[in-house]
Amino acid sequence: MCSKGRTDMVSVEKWAMWDSAVEVDVTEGAALPTAHALIAAAIDETEAVCDLRRGDAEIHAVNLAQGTPVKVTRRMSALLRSALWAARMTGGAVNPLADNYSEDESIPPVHPTPTFEDVQLDGDVVYAPWGASFDITGVAKADTVDRAAQIVAAELQCGVAVRIGDVIATAGHAPAGGWQIPVPGSEEVELINGTAMATARAVELPSWEPNQERPSTEWAQVSVIADDAVWAYAASEAALIRGISAIKWVEQQELRARLVDRSGRVYATESWFGPAAA
Repeated sequence: MCSKGRTDMVSVEKWAMWDSAVEVDVTEGAALPTAHALIAAAIDETEAVCDLRRGDAEIHAVNLAQGTPVKVTRRMSALLRSALWAARMTGGAVNPLADNYSEDESIPPVHPTPTFEDVQLDGDVVYAPWGASFDITGVAKADTVDRAAQIVAAELQCGVAVRIGDVIATAGHAPAGGWQIPVPGSEEVELINGTAMATARAVELPSWEPNQERPSTEWAQVSVIADDAVWAYAASEAALIRGISAIKWVEQQELRARLVDRSGRVYATESWFGPAAA
């Protein structure tokens, strides 16, 4: 299902793909139908490569290789590079490998537990040790947001903001007044053209006694603005699980960030309040 609209600055279309809400905002109304088609094609391409629910997805060949080098397509290689980069940048917090191991510690593993650092990528050939199984859905969607925004801006010569789920990227030229992007649960924030924003949210709340105060060291939501969608996504996901140390970490990374704890209190980096500091 699609919906179309127009603000004073941009033309907008929304629909759903890959279990996510998708939105495109363009500065030229005539570009909207083609922008929709280009973004849908970019999503289709990525989903066909790495959606684990699809029996024909290329990622299954990678996961079944089990210690044998396998040649992959250029798109698969690019997605794996993004996933491994995100893992390195977050110290493994955003892990491209699924946890398929038993929690029964009484059963010794036959092989060492693989990590992302064991994965090797040489051109379009990937080697992962026995036991490695990739799940790169989150990073793949963020990578597709970046890719789709760049494609639309380059081919249609317009300004564009592309959103898949809670990840947004901008490209081309900004509309008058800049890109005003809504933050989940808050007001809008201005994105400098060519930057991206992602919001990570806690999936479920822990169990609490009725009168027990929720600790402020656990985050319910983290929004991060970065130079690209993959980094924004990875940083927001990593910060979400870092506890109180996330504040120092995002500042060290020189990121614009807004963090909301379990009690609803808001913490923000100084740069969050002004796009000139991004």
